[in-house]
Amino acid sequence: MFDLLRRRPAFRRLWAAGTISLVGDWLAFVAVSRLALDHGGGAFALVGVFAAHSLPHACLSPIAGFVADRFDRRRLLIGIPLLQAAFTLAMVLAAARGELAALQALVLVRSAFTAFMVPAETAALRHTVEPPELLRANAIVSGTWSITFVAGMALGGLLAALGPVPAILVDSLSFFLAAALASGLPSLKPEGAGETQATGVWGLVRAVPRDLWAALGHARARPALFRAVFSKVPAALAGGMGWVTLNLVADRAAPFGAAALSLGILQSVRGAGTGLGPLGISLLTRGGDPGRGLEHAATLTTFAGIVASSLVQPWPALLLVAVLVWGMGGGSNWVLTSASLQRLAPDAMIGRLSSIDDLTTTTTMVVGALIAALLYQASFSVQAIGAMAAGAGLVVWIALSLRRTEAPLSLEKTALERG
Repeated sequence: MFDLLRRRPAFRRLWAAGTISLVGDWLAFVAVSRLALDHGGGAFALVGVFAAHSLPHACLSPIAGFVADRFDRRRLLIGIPLLQAAFTLAMVLAAARGELAALQALVLVRSAFTAFMVPAETAALRHTVEPPELLRANAIVSGTWSITFVAGMALGGLLAALGPVPAILVDSLSFFLAAALASGLPSLKPEGAGETQATGVWGLVRAVPRDLWAALGHARARPALFRAVFSKVPAALAGGMGWVTLNLVADRAAPFGAAALSLGILQSVRGAGTGLGPLGISLLTRGGDPGRGLEHAATLTTFAGIVASSLVQPWPALLLVAVLVWGMGGGSNWVLTSASLQRLAPDAMIGRLSSIDDLTTTTTMVVGALIAALLYQASFSVQAIGAMAAGAGLVVWIALSLRRTEAPLSLEKTALERG
């Protein structure tokens, strides 16, 4: 599977840039989460951290997808990390002064730029490998995400004991390295991009809602593509609720010593699972069509791991197994649905469809986290919240699976489609 990194130099460079950036991201995420808890914010402070990392990203995803469908993805993959690096350096200063509000505001702004990376990377990846290699390429990306998650969370847990500044500083350096690597990619202009440059900035802005609606209509008229776009939502809802419960377990029970170290270990094991699950999927299918059965299995495995992790917290060994299972299911769900999206979406629309995927997934995760925090404040136990997380995700998954027919929306053709 990993021979793709040797045979596809553009994929190798794209993979390396994302890998370096992710390590720094997880370091900073643990540091900011611990800083919020250390300031006595409790569950809602955790939701604030999660929302600051996620909501601007989600809200700008539609525009980001539109941009990825109109402009050279290589330039986006260089310029955006440089902007992120600048704001992360400002985060270092805020963390050094203990200014949590300023730090959260900077995270909020930085997250807005992150929105433009996901559709650009998704659109770029399909041009770095052949169509039959998409599942393996996504499995490598997911496996690497897992390794960086494990390394970043574990190291972040250790560095958090020294304060947030070292972790956030490393994060800023990772963005500079990612931009340098992306500069070696070939031009990745989308199909039809040359025709749309003359419309002007205002023309592009006005076209965003119409073109996004056109992409949604295209997916809605094609059941397999529609499912590929929205199949991460059920696991995201349950995962957002589970993320809060996992932080609370680490903070209240501290099963492995200090709370920060416990969180780092639990998140690291879950991250390892997100790599092992896709690796198993890749070996099982060997590049063939995985079918819907594996998607069902992956999603149900996610729900089982989330509810189990809330029930077995008194037993550290079983808790590690539960979060590993959670990660295996979640990682497999991500890889299967991402590969389907990249395989089924037309190049002129993949940025927008990826942004819809990202928008719904991220927003649902934040909503799930908020629901869990409200339930905890209402004195529901961690175990009850974990069970409700799995139940809510299952209901949404069943509803999505039962939706068999999609009528096409009435739409005008976009400039890209007319071209």
